[in-house]
Amino acid sequence: MELKDYLDIEQINKILVNWAACTNMIAVVLDDEGNCLTNILDFSRNSIEAFSKDIEVDEVVVASIVGGPREEGAADETIEAAAETLATAIQSTLEATYKKIQYDNMLSSFKGEINEALSLIKELNSKSHGLKKIENKQNILALNASIEAARAGETGRGFTVVAHEFGKMAHESGLINDSIQKTLKLLDSSVKDMAEKE
Repeated sequence: MELKDYLDIEQINKILVNWAACTNMIAVVLDDEGNCLTNILDFSRNSIEAFSKDIEVDEVVVASIVGGPREEGAADETIEAAAETLATAIQSTLEATYKKIQYDNMLSSFKGEINEALSLIKELNSKSHGLKKIENKQNILALNASIEAARAGETGRGFTVVAHEFGKMAHESGLINDSIQKTLKLLDSSVKDMAEKE
């Protein structure tokens, strides 16, 4: 993210104007290439440059502040203290804006992932309903196989075993599908709760 993406010039200008009024000093904010970002007080770098302070965001120098007193005679300690105060105010403002934009981007990404998760849950739910239909068909086939095996008598004995196993398989797949349905409901509820809390 570049400085211009999170630099609130209006807020920085307010800080500079208030600071100038309190300290009788003047300053300007420069980007990392030395270009003037603020100059509402007609600052001239040639005439006033008693201090220069780097501004860092995430441990990267993104800007600097250059300035000094409007009149000669200010003590070095006063200039340094005023410069530190200004640098802290501007750095805090930039960091806060930067963090807010990062948070907004992260939140937007999180919302997208929640929506994708909800979509996948719907898809899995739909497929699970398809498994329920297959289970019902398996139960009908097992029942029909049992009836036919009973009709066949002694010659259908092997078919009875197959019909019984088919019925067990239908029952077990039904239990698994019910478990999947319960898990999907819990997952759906959890994801919806997360979506509401954002």
